[in-house]
Amino acid sequence: MPPRKRKPKSSKRATRRSPQKPRAPKTVKSSRRKSARKPKSRARKPASRRALKTTRTRTTGKTSSRKSRPKLPRKVAAVRPLPAQPEEILFRVEGKMSTFGGPHDLGMAANEDLALFTKADLQNPKYSYLFLPAPPPGTSGLGRRLNPDRYYFACRWNYAETPREFLRRALARVENPLNGRAVDARPVDWGPHSSTGRVADLSPGLAAALGLDTDDIVRITISARRAIPVKPSLRISRAGHGSSNPHTKPVIKQFIKSPHCSCRNGASIDKIVLHCTEGSLASALAEFQKTDGRQVSAHYVIDRNGDIYQMVSDSDRSNHCMGANQNSIGIEHVGSETDSLTAQQAAASAALIRWLLEQYHIPRTNIFGHDFAPGYCRPGGTSCPDKLFGPVHSQSTIAAWVEANL
Repeated sequence: MPPRKRKPKSSKRATRRSPQKPRAPKTVKSSRRKSARKPKSRARKPASRRALKTTRTRTTGKTSSRKSRPKLPRKVAAVRPLPAQPEEILFRVEGKMSTFGGPHDLGMAANEDLALFTKADLQNPKYSYLFLPAPPPGTSGLGRRLNPDRYYFACRWNYAETPREFLRRALARVENPLNGRAVDARPVDWGPHSSTGRVADLSPGLAAALGLDTDDIVRITISARRAIPVKPSLRISRAGHGSSNPHTKPVIKQFIKSPHCSCRNGASIDKIVLHCTEGSLASALAEFQKTDGRQVSAHYVIDRNGDIYQMVSDSDRSNHCMGANQNSIGIEHVGSETDSLTAQQAAASAALIRWLLEQYHIPRTNIFGHDFAPGYCRPGGTSCPDKLFGPVHSQSTIAAWVEANL
């Protein structure tokens, strides 16, 4: 068999096209297009075009197709959120309410102040919005100067659990449980008196916003989330408090709490007022605990045998001397209008007064009989303290007894 003639070698593979057909001129493809060409894959075509995802690289801007992968949910085991903490309730009360404050509240004295705020707060932009720009005519206290349209309220606070400074910085949630309305309001005062059967006094504006009338039910809540915490700090005592007092406070036989007291609103104690019960020990203790009637009280009651009972804390104001309660300590002595002090009673009274004078830096000249106390304003006066401290009803008799016994 004759040998086949070999075709000359070509650098390119011969095509199967017919030699009669002229070969189409080869176009030069861009390097970009060429570089994007990928070797054919025998992998099965995807069922639909949605399975292909076109992406563009950041560096070359080329597009490529690849199968989209379903996104897997993130593993959150390592960053699992903490369980929700229960809301910490610092104060909550629910019961009947009334309204107070502002120029038209004639139940407040014209000079009555507030438990949680002082006149200096009128210049503090945090608190000044609670008050009218000027005091109403004939008034000097902060109670009647409250703006009745602002949202504020009063409750009977336990300052050991909710300190005064904490309350000044707190906001409370005040709700009408009947219609579901709720707004934020600021505590400003202590009250109402327990004898009223109510748990809170609201500003007229707050009551109107909640749709409440006197003796309707209100709910008030202060939570840790709604109040700015106050770090506990060391209490700084005024001069004369604490261990600096050289005298020991006499033994108190029993503390019998009287409901007839209120906050001093920051007033200092500068006088002592002496009284005669004009009745027995039992009748005096009962009178100072009545929830009806005159609603009177005293800080101390000294029995004929020298036993001392305390009924109101020194830091609170008792109702013992109308017009002079704000800055005074009231001491009742058991006896009738014609009795003199017994020896035991006089000794106990002198020991208590000595301690009070030193404790609160009260001048000896600021010890008064009830009828002679500065500021006492009951029409017609009183015969108290009668003849307990001497045969003549006068302040000079009191001063002579003080000089002889203290």
